[in-house]
Amino acid sequence: MKSDFTIQILTAAGAEMHLPRLEEILIGSVEDGALISFVLPFSGDQARAYWTSTLGSVADGERLLICAMDEGQVIGTVQLYLSPEPNARHRAEVYKLLVHRRAQRRGVGSALMEALELEARRRGRSLLILDTVQGGTSERLYRRLGWDEIGVVPNHFVDPFGAPKASVYFMKHLAPWHAEVQ
Repeated sequence: MKSDFTIQILTAAGAEMHLPRLEEILIGSVEDGALISFVLPFSGDQARAYWTSTLGSVADGERLLICAMDEGQVIGTVQLYLSPEPNARHRAEVYKLLVHRRAQRRGVGSALMEALELEARRRGRSLLILDTVQGGTSERLYRRLGWDEIGVVPNHFVDPFGAPKASVYFMKHLAPWHAEVQ
């Protein structure tokens, strides 16, 4: 099993050259049933609009775009939304952990989440929050990585095919970054 990918934080400008691949990953994820805000039919135009908006948020410093790269191609991505509110600068939210269909089962998701946690610590974030579909592979991944379940919301979303799904909310408290550096 090949696992020689790298993890990079892309700037908005740096991500622009990868837009077609980011769109491909998003479309594939929706087509495969991922509960990531979209329903079918889902077009390339919708994917481009999503990424254009996201890259604006990256350019504004509101979020980080963390990508797994293999031979110059994005094979996975996750976003860290840095809460800007004065009373919430200790926390961040995780958005859209996506792995390309051909890169799954290589440890890409785990590596992206580990990098995300490190970047959150570096930015002084000690609490992370996310939600995912109940019973999915992502739920198992987050549990394996030590995330704590907060609760379940029945019928919170519909999947890309229109079926109602429950969301599981998770949180993770992080040790300060400087505590890990020896």
